[in-house]
Amino acid sequence: MAFGRDIQPTAAIRGHLQFTHSGLITATYFINPLGYGLRKSGDKHDVKVAHHALINSLPNGSLLLGIQARLNTIDVLTKMVEGVDLDECEDYADEVVASFERVRAIGPQTRIFLLSVPVGASNSGISALSRIWRGTTSTIDATAFSRADLDAYDEKANEILSRIGGDFDPVPVPAALFQWLWEHYLSRGAAGDPVAPTRAGALDDATAAVFRSAALDEGAQADSNRRLRPSFIPVIKVVQPDFEYRPSYQAMLTPHSFPYSGMTFPGGSEFLSVLEGLGDVTVDWGMRVTTKPADQVLKNNELGLRRLGEQMDQRDQEVSFAQNTLTSKAQMLGEYNQHYEVNTGESEVSFTTVIAIGGPSRDVTMDAVNALKRRYKRFQVEMTAPVGTQVDLWSMLIPGSDPRRAFDDFAHIVPSDMWAGFVPFTTSQIGDDSGPVIGVNLLSGNFEPIHFGIMEAALHDLSASFAVTGELGSGKSYFLKLMAVLVHDMGGQFLAIDRSQVGEWAHFASAIDDAVIIDLANPTVSLDPLRLFEPRIAGERALDSILPLLDLSPTSGAGAAISNLLTAKGIAAHGIRSLLDLFHTVQRLRDDPNSGDEYADLTARIGTIVERVPVLFDPKLKPLKLNAAATVVRSHNLALPTAEELTTPHLYNRLPLTKRLGTALYELVGVTAREAFLTDNGRFGLLVGDEAHHFTQTQVGSAVTSDFSRDGRKHLAAIGLASHDPATDFQGAAHNLIPNRFIFRQRDETLARNSLEWLGVDLDEAPFLLQILREETSPPIGPGRQVPDERRGEMFMRDALNRIGRGKVLGPARPDRAKAITSTPTAAGNSRTAISQRQVVP
Repeated sequence: MAFGRDIQPTAAIRGHLQFTHSGLITATYFINPLGYGLRKSGDKHDVKVAHHALINSLPNGSLLLGIQARLNTIDVLTKMVEGVDLDECEDYADEVVASFERVRAIGPQTRIFLLSVPVGASNSGISALSRIWRGTTSTIDATAFSRADLDAYDEKANEILSRIGGDFDPVPVPAALFQWLWEHYLSRGAAGDPVAPTRAGALDDATAAVFRSAALDEGAQADSNRRLRPSFIPVIKVVQPDFEYRPSYQAMLTPHSFPYSGMTFPGGSEFLSVLEGLGDVTVDWGMRVTTKPADQVLKNNELGLRRLGEQMDQRDQEVSFAQNTLTSKAQMLGEYNQHYEVNTGESEVSFTTVIAIGGPSRDVTMDAVNALKRRYKRFQVEMTAPVGTQVDLWSMLIPGSDPRRAFDDFAHIVPSDMWAGFVPFTTSQIGDDSGPVIGVNLLSGNFEPIHFGIMEAALHDLSASFAVTGELGSGKSYFLKLMAVLVHDMGGQFLAIDRSQVGEWAHFASAIDDAVIIDLANPTVSLDPLRLFEPRIAGERALDSILPLLDLSPTSGAGAAISNLLTAKGIAAHGIRSLLDLFHTVQRLRDDPNSGDEYADLTARIGTIVERVPVLFDPKLKPLKLNAAATVVRSHNLALPTAEELTTPHLYNRLPLTKRLGTALYELVGVTAREAFLTDNGRFGLLVGDEAHHFTQTQVGSAVTSDFSRDGRKHLAAIGLASHDPATDFQGAAHNLIPNRFIFRQRDETLARNSLEWLGVDLDEAPFLLQILREETSPPIGPGRQVPDERRGEMFMRDALNRIGRGKVLGPARPDRAKAITSTPTAAGNSRTAISQRQVVP
């Protein structure tokens, strides 16, 4: 039975520098993993290149770690409130408080990546590694080191980091990390496993006294009733006598063999990616690496070839299979040698991998071990849990631990470019570093919260605009309402255009204080651009709306005439302050014998719409002002063209007046939101459009989308669009400039394919994603083909950093907000409310 204090190598800690009893000094860093997930093959090759530079720059004895740990609920809530004044945003404060229980119930986890590199030895006359191998040990006094000594070790560490490059953004760990890591190892998978330190704190000091003692019972002998015969189960029972929680049962796995034919990258070599989602256990991994330069490898190969030649000469007359075996080895050695001759920048990597599985009981741990072995068989990787070396392999994950024989016994040797294909420092994380929690990550298997910092994006020079696609009932409208209510609760404002006949947005807004609801068919406000906008831009805005409405070209006779009237000079000369004034001016000019016939044409054209469109021509209506926190414009009674009519010239030319009018009013709402939100008024503004093609397919709408996408980050504004088919509706700015993209269920194959390509997925590389989107994303199952509550809100997402993943939208944690978003009014005025707060599709 081993004892924890005997295995713990640390004598003292100074910040991120660790001084071991054997005299080795190491520097440990948090590693920022690179985005991987569902990205394209070219992006994954870039990740491999970064790992290639990493391995070729690491000193011998470096330790790479991937530690799975519980997220601190308080840390999650802290990220939710970054940049938000809770004293001014009481609604959002209530949302954060309500999120506490939900986050804690989900129990999200994360994987912390660490890199520990040797940077020196306490005795300069002999290297620390040499001392360890010779069995020489000595207790050092870390307090004897001067500031100059510590600076020298830091300088050595910085030299190593400089060679690695900035891809992984190493951050020195605090001294408290070493204590947390030790306690995590002792409690791995058990009830007392501490929460993860997700952020680096101030550098501090610690001594060996902070490490708890524990007994490591290999084979769990204490649990066996057989006193004479020892247990040969490959498991360690970790008992902490002074700790109130139950013991942890742990098993160490290590690769016994990799596929003989090699591992294809990408898709077949990332063997550490299968560790997630094992249920009730915690799985950590560690990899200790040693490298040799190419010239040394070539010399060793020559020596090996010479020995093979001698053996072949000795067995030249022997009748056996040995000659064939030696010939095969010589051929393989020749290919291996040629690899290093061709690739002079290569190195040889000797690596030992340990996968540590911990659970609350022996049965749970061994079930997870067997499940993991089955997963690896699909990769043709044979895993083993060697008996008798479990404690030795357990100790390998401790930074600064002494080398043991087991480390060499289970080592594998590969070229550095092949090792880079393992890409150990990668993540499936999506979303932002802070902001409201909109859902959980399904791709990583750890259910990490997905933060969407829509109001903080501008501070990071990123666009907060987003677009959503999916079939009817998949969750698009729900997600738009979720983002709108979050913006409102965080002190922003939103304008939404409601096309639904039952007025679901109007019903939703009625639950928000001081919401303004406008019906364009029964107007209470005016959208007259000459009254809405400042005089310097009012004429141009009016011209953009009136020319398509009147079916006029700006270069035709009547078009040129009205263009001249709406210049700043023309408006001042004729006293035009509204569209009704414009109509009266045209009538006067028609009756003027000195004027041309074009004014008669203009009078006739405008006269057909004056009485039909009070929202533009009624002088008694007050102009729309977007100063309310929530504004909903109902356009359900407007006739709007289809996407095909907007994109097909001959169909567009034949549009009836009602559809031209609907398009003009729709565009005016967007233009009004642009003028109101894209100003530096200190308040975030969100424009929401559920009929994306009206913003992306017309000239004015495309300009509105482009302005929000390009300049929203400068003026605290964003646009949110939804559509069924991104291939036709998300064109121009909506395709190129909107970074945040969401795909909900799409069962039609063509639309699903268009959606995934719009997301950035290469279906030639990952054709299985098409089936997942169509059949395994919020699937309607069971009686009535209903989506179960626990499967609602599943989606694919691409974030502002172009990372692609899969998640689930949760909706508001506040019951009243969840009810307002989930309920939908019916034609009879009743409402259909959600069965539970977690339901996410209206």
